[in-house]
Amino acid sequence: MSRTCLVLVAALAGAIAGLLPATRAGAYAFLYVPSSQGVARRWNLDALPDGRVPWVLSNNVGGNLSGDRAPLDVLSSAFASWEDIASSKIRFAFQGVVGTRERNSGDGVNLLALGAKENLGTGVLAATFLTSDAAGTLTDVDIVFASSVAFSTSTAADPASYDLEAIATHEIGHFVGLEHTGLARATMVPYTDRGEIQQRTLHSDDEIGAALLYPEDGFLARSGSLSGQITVAGVPVFLSNVVAANVNGPIVASAFSAPDGSYHIDGLPPDVYVVYAEPLDGPIAPSNVGGFRAAFGGNPTTGYGTFFH
Repeated sequence: MSRTCLVLVAALAGAIAGLLPATRAGAYAFLYVPSSQGVARRWNLDALPDGRVPWVLSNNVGGNLSGDRAPLDVLSSAFASWEDIASSKIRFAFQGVVGTRERNSGDGVNLLALGAKENLGTGVLAATFLTSDAAGTLTDVDIVFASSVAFSTSTAADPASYDLEAIATHEIGHFVGLEHTGLARATMVPYTDRGEIQQRTLHSDDEIGAALLYPEDGFLARSGSLSGQITVAGVPVFLSNVVAANVNGPIVASAFSAPDGSYHIDGLPPDVYVVYAEPLDGPIAPSNVGGFRAAFGGNPTTGYGTFFH
């Protein structure tokens, strides 16, 4: 079992783990099986009824929620954001409200718990707990929201509370198998703040990641890849954040370099790109992508500046 979480903007701490059987190291920001050298974890949609991943909601809701929408409506909207990716097959099935308050990683029930008593740790807003078999197929995923944090369910941003939809959308990204990203404007960035609703809306980096895990027919054939190796003075750079940006400026996607410095940014639409590599020296740190590190081993490279190609 692995855990990944979203934290307060001031805390910048967290753990991770993951998804999809990968064929190359450093393929994308997926959640990998520990010590697997790049075996990612994902749902086997073909083995699920109607190809949909089931989930249930605990009926125990704490007093830390306020706002103008029902929690179920908020969570359903968060799941819908991932379903709306045209290039991805990921789909979900809500199977009802249950009386269970606490998660159980061995019961095969994918529980979202808003009123759990579990202590997630200082600064943690929510955590996703993933269980998979040795081949990387996910068998149980539970999302637990901190009961000590003030969450807002309102459509408009509440500057005094953390936005439940934004945080749920982030955690569902882990639910499908995505690691934290190094891009500050993406849904899978590992931190947030009160009143922040940006993570409700998926970035192209998030969408491409989900599409690579669960590609619609034809997606891979109509997209391209960038690959290479990051070195400094001939020495491979591990855990560099490698970013592909449109030549006109907008960032499209990113990936992390493997211990041998190699990287692959897949699923890119045809275009002209600028590529740059940067260290994870803040605000996103190596500790925020612990699942990637655990998959490959080794120590992240430090002490270099951003460089462009």
